[in-house]
Amino acid sequence: MGVAALVLALSSSLPARPTVAAGEPLRYLGGELKTLDPAFISDQSDVQLLLQLYAGLTRLDENGEPYPSLAESWTVSDDGLTYTFRIRSGLTFSDGSRLDASDVRRSWLRILDPATRANAPDVLNVIEGAAARLGGGSEDTVGIQAPDARTLAVRLRHPASHFPAITATPTTFVVPRAADSSNDWQTVDNFIGSGPYRVDRLDGDALVLRANDHYVAGPPPIDVVRWVTTLDGDGVTAFADDQLDLVSVAPFDASWIAYDPDLGPALHAAAAYGIQYFGFDTTRPPFDDPLVRRAFALALDRPRLVELAEGKSSQAASSVVPPALWPDGMPNDQDADPAEARRLLDQAGYTDRSDLGVITVNGAGLGVAPAVATWREELGVEIAVEGMDFGDYLRMLEDRPPQIFTINWIVDYPSPYALYSLLLLPGAASNYGRWDDAQFVDLLEAASAAESEDARARAYVAVDALVDEEAPVIPWAYPNGWWLVRPGLRGLGNLTQGLLDFGRLSWDG
Repeated sequence: MGVAALVLALSSSLPARPTVAAGEPLRYLGGELKTLDPAFISDQSDVQLLLQLYAGLTRLDENGEPYPSLAESWTVSDDGLTYTFRIRSGLTFSDGSRLDASDVRRSWLRILDPATRANAPDVLNVIEGAAARLGGGSEDTVGIQAPDARTLAVRLRHPASHFPAITATPTTFVVPRAADSSNDWQTVDNFIGSGPYRVDRLDGDALVLRANDHYVAGPPPIDVVRWVTTLDGDGVTAFADDQLDLVSVAPFDASWIAYDPDLGPALHAAAAYGIQYFGFDTTRPPFDDPLVRRAFALALDRPRLVELAEGKSSQAASSVVPPALWPDGMPNDQDADPAEARRLLDQAGYTDRSDLGVITVNGAGLGVAPAVATWREELGVEIAVEGMDFGDYLRMLEDRPPQIFTINWIVDYPSPYALYSLLLLPGAASNYGRWDDAQFVDLLEAASAAESEDARARAYVAVDALVDEEAPVIPWAYPNGWWLVRPGLRGLGNLTQGLLDFGRLSWDG
């Protein structure tokens, strides 16, 4: 970059507030309240809630681009490895207590503390010493320093131009000093947060959120959010009966709502930021052999099978990265080749398919029937499908995954690195198949460090080609999303669940 530090072209001001606000509450079907702690996010509903309750150094705008939040600006060293954030002055938590750079450092070190057992600590693994700390090493070696109240210096393992997007993920958001390694320090009755809303109370079937007067951007235009946890009926009926203002809609319902004269105008499509995929336990035969994994991938005609399994609710996937995040040149390659798949199994030493044993597929994550039928018919393998409670399934994935498992993942931040690193890097908590490939690590670091858009695009295409060849996972489908939105509600952006920032919403006057 030719200079000691690159000062990013950032405005220290936050996005402008809508000019018109109204007093009506926002009624949102958010689902079960499972956690109030960013360390224990388990699904997109948790992400959605905690995005309202906490703040980080950056935040994402309506187009998914990071902008300064608790930080007013940042600089990047000429080697791309050190980010120095300038924290805004006068920040407080929702109870009025001081919030400064030391609180950001403490919150991040808490996520990396192995005693916390955070659900998604790998979002910070690009930081120097983070992986070692998660493995039980000293926090003194972690590259996060707060030399004064308004400065946070972060040292990375390798350059990562997407780092400001990482700091916009709720896992990295700032929690109060009372936070410890337990999962029950934060309560509804004594809530202290840093985001646009604070928890006010439980009211029947709703968690009531109230505007945080101490929020960095000021109290949001909508003063109250009713986070509806349960309904007697379904969300579409509740919306039609004026009980909800914002509700996610199943694609099956969207297909008829589009033609409904009353509800149709309120139906909106969401940007696809999710991926459904099959994963393999790569530590045990037969899927420790990439030839076998590749054979199972090539057997599947995904465009045809996804339509059989999902109908019009999803589109066939060719990468773990959803199309909204594809770099230029990313191929949409979903070609099936059953003959080549059978040849690969033969080459791997399984000409007698019974030598594979009975392959166990767990169907807790998505509909597996079309894929299983294809594997049986095209490859001649014996397959057993198991099912279980989803909570038990998640715990099993961490300890001993089935030979083939299924996952539905929403992107943590808008970068291809998010999917590749969190799902496939060695040691990542969500790399359930425990794939470990040194070439992949090198290629991904090269993509992260690329300085130009063209170079970064070429590098990510190379990453994707290796993942296709080694097949630690089989990308299956990109789910389509639909919403019913009350007329007059503004500021929703791309409507991606988990990225909806209620702090920027307003009602028409």
